[in-house]
Amino acid sequence: MPVQTFTAKVSDHTLIKDKFQYVTFELIEPQTLNFQAGQYLMMNVPGMAAKKSYSIASNPAENYKVEILVDVSPQGDGSLYLQSLNPGETISFMAPIGRFVLAPDPTEPKLVFVATGSGISAVRSIILNLLHTQHDLRPLSLHWGLRYPQDIFWEQDFFLLHESFSNFTFDLVLSRPPENWPLCSGRVTDCLKKHYQSLANTGFYLCGNKPMIEDVSQYLLSQGVSETHIHHEQFY
Repeated sequence: MPVQTFTAKVSDHTLIKDKFQYVTFELIEPQTLNFQAGQYLMMNVPGMAAKKSYSIASNPAENYKVEILVDVSPQGDGSLYLQSLNPGETISFMAPIGRFVLAPDPTEPKLVFVATGSGISAVRSIILNLLHTQHDLRPLSLHWGLRYPQDIFWEQDFFLLHESFSNFTFDLVLSRPPENWPLCSGRVTDCLKKHYQSLANTGFYLCGNKPMIEDVSQYLLSQGVSETHIHHEQFY
C-alpha cells in the first residue's frame, strides 16, 4: 500500500490516567486509509523538522478514521502538541508505514502478543482485526505489562474480548504490584516462563520499550524459538 499524505480532524481527545493521550482523527482527504494492522503514521508537528511516528491503535476495517495512543509523560514537543489539540482542529500525517504486521506464515498456528505501556497500540489493532474482522480461530494470547495499578486502563475491553472469543486470553502484568495482586507480576518475561511449557509452533509479536524487547527476544532464542518467529517494534 503506497504511503500518502492525509489531512484529518480531531474528533475525540482523551487523557487516560494522566499519562496516555488517546486521540481519534476523522479523515478528511483522502477520506479512507487502507493499512495493515500494526502499521504506524508519521505526523507533522508544527515547529519540528522531523515527523513524529505513532502506531495506529484502531482496526483497519474502520478505515475512515485512525486512533492513536501516546505516552505523553515525557512532555516532549510531540506530546505537548497532541495535548494542545482541540476537537475540530486539523492535522496532517503520512501513512501507512511499518512492517510490524502479522506474518503470513502457516508455521505459526499459535500467536502470542507481548506489550508494555503504550506499545499496546499496534498490538490492539492486530488483535481487533484478527478477532472482529478476520475471525481468526488460532489461539491468541496477550501479555501486557504496566508498572502500577493506577496505570491500568482498557482492561475491561480486553477481558470482554476474552469472554467473547474463546480463543483469546489476556494476561495483565504489573511490575510494581500491590500486596495480594492476583495476576502476574514482575517482568513480562517472568510470565512467559510461567505460562508456557512449550514455545514451539508459535509466533511472538513484541511491542514496547527496548529493554523488554531485548529481554524477551533473548529468552525466546534461548528456548529454541527461531528468529523468524520473533516479530517486534520499538518505541523508546
